[in-house]
Amino acid sequence: MVRTTSKPAIVQSAPLREQVYEAIRLELRKGEIEPGQRLMEVDLAQKYGVSRTPVREALFQLARDGLIVSSERGFVLPSDTLADFADRLEAHVLIDPKVAFHAAKDGTAEELKTLSKAFEKGQQAHQSNRLSAFLEANYVYRITWRTMCRNVPLARCAAMLEDQFLAARNEFYKDPANREIALHYDQKLLAALQARDGNGAEAVTRQYMDALIDKFVKNRSAAASA
Repeated sequence: MVRTTSKPAIVQSAPLREQVYEAIRLELRKGEIEPGQRLMEVDLAQKYGVSRTPVREALFQLARDGLIVSSERGFVLPSDTLADFADRLEAHVLIDPKVAFHAAKDGTAEELKTLSKAFEKGQQAHQSNRLSAFLEANYVYRITWRTMCRNVPLARCAAMLEDQFLAARNEFYKDPANREIALHYDQKLLAALQARDGNGAEAVTRQYMDALIDKFVKNRSAAASA
């Protein structure tokens, strides 16, 4: 009889560069890093209790992903110009409506439940003027309905655009009127997704993008040229 000895499972933690990457990305998501703020290797290494090497690698990856940009003195979270904002909206209007269409068809009951809870939390946070809580709930809402899309290439494009809009969106939501706009269309989208109405979800998402373009691009461009 041959005796076998069970070997313990080896759990390998994520490389330090990935942990630093996720830590910085979380701060970006929560609006804890302001546009124009410099990200210095020395400061971040001290903050996270690691050497400068994983910090440097994480910063380079964040720059490759379009979340930050390099400068002469390190890396910085860019401040979007009107042209930058318009470009991002143009990309969103090409991708997001189709993502919403697939989300309505492919999303699970559990995902819809998560989506509904995130919307309710965002609504409550807005009513009590808790910006950080609103940002978190709104992030969960946006990520959830985008991951409900099972078209992998579309979902990946949507995720990339979502990451690159983090800083601009945090600034955008500081204005309560802009949060009202988001909640209005989020509620309409939620209803379409719950009804499994792909065409309706696609239309609502396009309407939201068009509303933002009208308010922040066309109107400001017209005012600037007047």
